[in-house]
Amino acid sequence: MPLFLQHGLDRFRYLSKVRFLDSGCCASIVFSSAIFFVGCGMAAAPQPPSLNLPKPVNDLAATRAGNQVSLHWTAPKENTDKLKIRGPVQFQICRQDKTSPYQTIATVAEQPGKPADYTDVLPLALVRGPLRKITYQILGINKHGRSAGPSNGAAVLAGEAPPPILDLSATVLERGVVLHWLPVAGLPADTYIQLVRTLLTPQVPKGTGQIKPTNPLPAPTEPIERTLVVNLSSATSDPGTALDTSAEFGQTYRYVASRITEDKIEKQVLQVASPPSAPVTILTRDTFPPSAPTGLAAVPVSAAINGGEPEVDLSWSSNTEPDLAQYRVYRRDVATNGSVAASKQQIAPENATELVVSPAFRDTHVQSGHTYAYSVTAVDNAGNESAESKAVEVTVPTT
Repeated sequence: MPLFLQHGLDRFRYLSKVRFLDSGCCASIVFSSAIFFVGCGMAAAPQPPSLNLPKPVNDLAATRAGNQVSLHWTAPKENTDKLKIRGPVQFQICRQDKTSPYQTIATVAEQPGKPADYTDVLPLALVRGPLRKITYQILGINKHGRSAGPSNGAAVLAGEAPPPILDLSATVLERGVVLHWLPVAGLPADTYIQLVRTLLTPQVPKGTGQIKPTNPLPAPTEPIERTLVVNLSSATSDPGTALDTSAEFGQTYRYVASRITEDKIEKQVLQVASPPSAPVTILTRDTFPPSAPTGLAAVPVSAAINGGEPEVDLSWSSNTEPDLAQYRVYRRDVATNGSVAASKQQIAPENATELVVSPAFRDTHVQSGHTYAYSVTAVDNAGNESAESKAVEVTVPTT
């Protein structure tokens, strides 16, 4: 090999040495590098092999419920040389409390580019006593145990967690779903109740004007979650009840409740939650009928002024229920001159396709000289029928 080329390669090896500074869990890596220039027309120097160091994680998140801390992050899909990682990535899980440095508590393997999870069951010393901060970090390591650096820190509260919610139950009301649980006095300051509602059935499309089917709806591919918060005005004001006014009829919901305490430490608001309650599932079946219609009025029209066909025009005040589907009209032929009165009959709608949706109806099947008693009911989307309106009587004139 020519002397000038051998000298150049020796210089490249010297300048491209890598020095590792390893201090337990929070290892740091320092690279020393230089650019080797070769003469015009000469081949460039070979590149050093990749160290296959996973990129540091930057989305570590931590939540605590009871004596468990759940960690979530995304495993990197590239190493620090921007090369695709092949095979599982090894991670060191590290924990630090206020009185000691970071300690490795576990080593796990996760698939590159995929969401990753780990649950840390806290030792007894960290679930007792006053609330205090503990922080987690993770390090991706190569097969030699080397790392490109720690992740972001994710902090939670150590110490005694709030008590769990017991005896959670749910009842359907016309205004929504009311939840009850066993209240607890003397809770820590800055404690509130969190209710997580999961929709187990898809919602019926609005604006269809159709009565909801009685057959069960298919389950969705993904549950829909909604978080409801019950704030406590003081440390002793656990109400033991909450009303979910956003719940809709005709759905199946699952509720889970927790107590959550917050504390501000080092300008950071941290949380600790109780273990979640036992779930409660409820079908919000609508069994509440609309109000009875009011303001019913009847106007007879004689055959003499209506082309030989008598009729009775009915009108009433509109119902204001948002789930109103239709009205039903009833008629009874009142006894006259000692004759036997006919029984009440529904005269509208005559079939399922001709619904009475406006607060008015024209009865053209009457006879001159007869007296009729009319009443109206309201029906909602679930098929619940209201009580009858106040009946009105009218006599169809003969001339």
